[in-house]
Amino acid sequence: MSDLVIGVDVGTGSARAGVFDLAGKRLGSATRNIKTWTYNGGDFVEQSSENIWRSCSEAVKEALGDIAKDRVVGISFDATCSLVVLDSSGEPLSVSDEQDSANERNIIVWMDHRSEQEARAVNEKGHSALNTVGGVISPEMEIPKIMWLSKHKPACARGKLFDLADYLTWRASGVNVRSLCTLVCKWNLDADSNGARWNDDFLASVGLSSLRAQCDIGGEFKAPGSELGTLTQKASSDLGLSTTVKVGVGIIDAHAGGIGCVGASQHPMEGRLALIAGTSACHMCSTEQPCFAKGVWGPYWGAMVPGYYLNEGGISAAGQLLDFLVQNHAAYAQIPADQNDYAYLNNHLATMGPSVALLARHVHVDPDFRGNRAPLADPSRLGSVVGLSCDNSMDALAVLYLAAVQSIAYQTRHIVDQLVDSGRAPITEVLITGGLAKNPVFVQTVADALHVNVVLPEEEEAVMLGAAVLGATGAGKFKDVETAMAAMTRPGSTIKPDASLAA
Repeated sequence: MSDLVIGVDVGTGSARAGVFDLAGKRLGSATRNIKTWTYNGGDFVEQSSENIWRSCSEAVKEALGDIAKDRVVGISFDATCSLVVLDSSGEPLSVSDEQDSANERNIIVWMDHRSEQEARAVNEKGHSALNTVGGVISPEMEIPKIMWLSKHKPACARGKLFDLADYLTWRASGVNVRSLCTLVCKWNLDADSNGARWNDDFLASVGLSSLRAQCDIGGEFKAPGSELGTLTQKASSDLGLSTTVKVGVGIIDAHAGGIGCVGASQHPMEGRLALIAGTSACHMCSTEQPCFAKGVWGPYWGAMVPGYYLNEGGISAAGQLLDFLVQNHAAYAQIPADQNDYAYLNNHLATMGPSVALLARHVHVDPDFRGNRAPLADPSRLGSVVGLSCDNSMDALAVLYLAAVQSIAYQTRHIVDQLVDSGRAPITEVLITGGLAKNPVFVQTVADALHVNVVLPEEEEAVMLGAAVLGATGAGKFKDVETAMAAMTRPGSTIKPDASLAA
């Protein structure tokens, strides 16, 4: 019986694999950590494609366990929007500004900010291609990174360049087809209902006129979930799967989270907002007609749900912000080592008063500790905390933590308001996945800030499930991604806003 699919989710810190049936039930999963090098004050962040592929392979084998590999019909991958650099023969080529004679560190990670100067130069040009990134390109996108490589490591711009998800599907299938999601969202590829194409005028305007001639950045593009072909002999051996397994076109990790949760809503597609909240936070919503909102990425044609335009907002530091503020507070040492930091703080907040939401009314956090991705679109912005005293007690730590949670929720509100003010339909329901979806104070605060219900998908690993949806579609088990979403995703609990806090 051939009735199972695999979704592989490559996040910032780990590669995770899940085995799912065609109803979206997870039968097995496993995780492997990924090695990361960070230096120059955190602005340079690098990884290894070989390390990531090995982690994916080990995770798939463990997730499969005793399940017969012949039951698996499809696989797909999601990954961070990190830039993979290979030489012309397909071997890793180092991007590092440090010693790396083994060419191990060949990935510029999405959060790397070495190309802030290049991003500013692109924005000063004001090319019309920036209309689909809210008018401002981010150093977290690939064109500024490629500009940096062209200047500082020119050999890196003369081989093969992949977004990480595309590298993984190429490594699995041997087919060099790129995802509309990765290239439209992060490489400024032009796309609409009539097709996709590189904007050579834009590339020339930023000094990359010869890029396509001297470097393979992709010449064929398909929607996520399209069939690429079957696993190569080498990939099937690495992954422990049959060569008959079909590979579906991949997607960026946050967008996979969108696929894995927005199908669990009964609201019209335009009323749904997917919030993928972990280390960072991404906000995904789809429309039938393009919506141009200053400081918000998109509209991206076919980048998440084929046939719809996508808008994407984001917060560069979400869980990372909470970790930073909590772990650097004087009272942090009082949290028992055998307890989860945030479960402990949530329980402590509950002892401090009848209305948790109002406990932080005198403390305010600006969450832009890693710049503002949306809707101000300024990577140079800095965060701040207002309302501190000399109190270094556990009460003070709990209130600071709550104020940071609220800052993330209200930045989400800011992004949604910007989109609605720019002409899109109001958001009527939020679906949350990612690590912060497991934090009840965060989830309730989002509901309160947006004044709408928040739904948690039944499957906690919605990002992994989103990749599996693409694997199922690529294997021909469903006619399209939207049908697969409806079949494989379901709502779990619903959290309603506190009516007493409505303003």
